[in-house]
Amino acid sequence: MKALTGSRVVWSAIILYIAFFGIFTSFRHYNFQTQTWDMGIFIQTFWNTSQGRIMQNSLEEIPNHLGIHMSPFLFLLVPGWALFSTPYFLIIIQTIAIGLGAWPLYLLSKKVLRRDDFPILIALGYLLHPSLHWINIFDFHEIAFFIPLMLAAFYFLEIRSWAWAGIFLALSASTKEDAILMVLFAGLYLLIKKSNSSVWLTKERKIGLGIILLSAFYFLLSTRIIMPALGGGLLRLDRYAQLGSSEMEIVKNIFTNPLLIFKTILSAEKIRYMFWLFAPVLFLPFISGSALILIVPGLLENLLTQFSSQFQSFYQYDSILIPGIFFAAVYGLKNLLIKWPRAEKKLFWVLAAAIFIGYFVRSPLNPVFFPTAVFKSNPRSESFRQIVKMAPGNASVSAHTNLVPHLAKREQIYMLGTEPFPTDIVLIDGADLSGFANEEVFQAYADHYINSGNYDFEALNNRYFILYKKGIKLQ
Repeated sequence: MKALTGSRVVWSAIILYIAFFGIFTSFRHYNFQTQTWDMGIFIQTFWNTSQGRIMQNSLEEIPNHLGIHMSPFLFLLVPGWALFSTPYFLIIIQTIAIGLGAWPLYLLSKKVLRRDDFPILIALGYLLHPSLHWINIFDFHEIAFFIPLMLAAFYFLEIRSWAWAGIFLALSASTKEDAILMVLFAGLYLLIKKSNSSVWLTKERKIGLGIILLSAFYFLLSTRIIMPALGGGLLRLDRYAQLGSSEMEIVKNIFTNPLLIFKTILSAEKIRYMFWLFAPVLFLPFISGSALILIVPGLLENLLTQFSSQFQSFYQYDSILIPGIFFAAVYGLKNLLIKWPRAEKKLFWVLAAAIFIGYFVRSPLNPVFFPTAVFKSNPRSESFRQIVKMAPGNASVSAHTNLVPHLAKREQIYMLGTEPFPTDIVLIDGADLSGFANEEVFQAYADHYINSGNYDFEALNNRYFILYKKGIKLQ
């Protein structure tokens, strides 16, 4: 009966999460708060794929998204896009997936802790974790699906359902090229975790070794063959430029230059990032034993970079860390309960306090500073709505970042100022300098189009300018 009650609590929380975040993120898009990077990219990628231009877009460095991020998982979402063909499908399916991650985490916690109260709290802690909220509301990203998939893989590894574990590990790896590193470390965890068997090479360790070898093969296949064949590769290595100019040089410096590593990691901003990442789980991963290894790849990825967005917890970059954090937190909690069984009631309430303090202080949707403006229209969004209706679907477009996602269902669209050729339509918000160094550069950009003599224009509210090639008819 208790298990049934716990299941009901967790499923109720999941449904509330999906409903709440589904509504919030949908209004966020409706009122033009999503951006080119990355909502516009994925909308155009899915639309182009549905038109036969497989995984192509005109917004990234190279035409094919798979050359930048190895994400074959996206093909599983193409049928849903074909059925609904709307950005809201991407927003809602991402929210559903993230919310459902609480269920395998709950089952995992019950298996490890063998009790009913703490697993419910762990599942609620997941749904209230600030990083998860930022991941969910910041547009759409394929790596967000890694979270529930990896949590499911952890659960099946824990119950030794190897076939299902293999399926979910493969799905996890398919979300993005760096996800395979986490899968590899899951194999390493199986190798180093404590075993009761007198035989070292148990079936579990054989499977762990197999996971490591297959992961290494997949990573090399993706980054050395498939992605370069599509014109790309590991294009984000420039974010680690202080460590070296190539993969091998970066790896070498990680192992041979500890002073450089400490200098890179030990900054006030990164320490603050670490604190708020682990405080909502009471720093339990750090006493989890061998499970601690599962947070290593994500931490290295986010702490060794100088790209500040990766260590702020405001974007999608914590997706690679969330499953490992909560898996390790479960084992850290188990170790505490074994050591101090009489303190379990106090521990329960201290953990609950940590969860709620983290939520109230760091979540973008905390009740104290709730962004109610998302649900309200304003003159800017109303003007944008009118502008979107005016642009013909077959015209190439350059537009501000918040307009691009609403115009991305076309073959050629660019963020204002990045277009490689004069587009058919240029949509300018005179009060938004995003993407331009200063007002002078912005004005020179607009004057170049206006003075060319090739464009007519209309103005809205003395702020918004629609430039369109002569002969183009606005709707």
